[in-house]
Amino acid sequence: MMTTSTNQSDHVFDLKISTGDGSSPKYSYMPLSPVARSPKHGVLSRANLSLMILLFGVGVLLGGMSNHLRLPKAPESVPKINRFHPSLRKDDADDSLKVAFLMSFPNSGTSYTSRLVRTVTGHNTASNYGLETPGEDGKSAPVFDFSPEGPFWSQPTDARITRPTKGYLLTKTHCGGRCDKCSTDKYIETHQTFLQRCLEGEYTTGDGSGGLQVLRGHYDKSMVRKAVHLIRDPFDNIVSRFHLAHNRLKKRGHNKSVEKYSKSREGFRAFCSDLAETYRSDEEESRFYADVLDDAKEVPCHADFFRYVQWHNLAFATTWDLGIPAMILHYENYTTNFMETKHLLLEFLDQEDNNPPPEFIMGKTYRDYFTEDEVHAVNRMFSKLALETTWNHTKHYFY
Repeated sequence: MMTTSTNQSDHVFDLKISTGDGSSPKYSYMPLSPVARSPKHGVLSRANLSLMILLFGVGVLLGGMSNHLRLPKAPESVPKINRFHPSLRKDDADDSLKVAFLMSFPNSGTSYTSRLVRTVTGHNTASNYGLETPGEDGKSAPVFDFSPEGPFWSQPTDARITRPTKGYLLTKTHCGGRCDKCSTDKYIETHQTFLQRCLEGEYTTGDGSGGLQVLRGHYDKSMVRKAVHLIRDPFDNIVSRFHLAHNRLKKRGHNKSVEKYSKSREGFRAFCSDLAETYRSDEEESRFYADVLDDAKEVPCHADFFRYVQWHNLAFATTWDLGIPAMILHYENYTTNFMETKHLLLEFLDQEDNNPPPEFIMGKTYRDYFTEDEVHAVNRMFSKLALETTWNHTKHYFY
């Protein structure tokens, strides 16, 4: 049984789950808002959150005052069991198929999570990026007839899986603020622009003359009823993104760059050093880096750590703003708690467990690519930039 109590003075909901027999609750629910009241500032409304992110990007408030906007201190350890945001919506009782975002900063476990759901359920998943998975005719396959611009079936030609007709359809989106070689004006986002990018992607369709064309589509936010929010160790995540950049260089035949930026500690640090030099003046002139650049500028690929924090801040803000339940899935859960993670994911999506899961192979860890001082510098960067919810779900990577 779930009970809800409300403190009328601060309008903060306290949701609890009772099993009725005194045993531990199965789920732990988070407050609706990713930011909350503090003794000094009171409650942050949705409008205030929009203004905060619009003016300061990722929580850099007036030269380091962001610490005043933190939630009450969280438990010392981050639970390895996934948490859900509760929802205010009452309209999800019907049996129709509904969209559940699979939100991830790239290289956080998106591919495996989608494959896991397809394999164990025997049903297809979806993606915003229909260009990546065209049908036999070369065109992207929209999930819904009433929404030709997305989302699209992930594996439209795979005869081994069927198309679900009910429950929640896991739908891949990387949202915005995720470019890896770009200036600050290309990746600083407000939560409105971030949400816009969560709902869009390129797809292939007919050009009216028998050929194909690539368009950018966008679907309505009202279609999204839940979200799965993936989080990976930031150090592993950033190095994995470098590996993706290396693979792109190799695919394009840039052999000298491939040799210089080899998949090694030295290649990674050379790649990051050249990026830092390219965008140094841009970052020095950006007000968004004002409070963190002195700490962060010597950290390899420090701009990607900035983007990582901003991305997760905005992901939490987006699910709160939409008022939808969000399941927080840490990548390492697949190693430490696989069966329960799988069970909770399927239960969250209202999908059945029909088949054995695909093997999960834990990727390498890359903490040794960074010095101890650099790890501490990233920690300080996170403590200044991260919303409290983001910090609560990432601080265990530093201890």
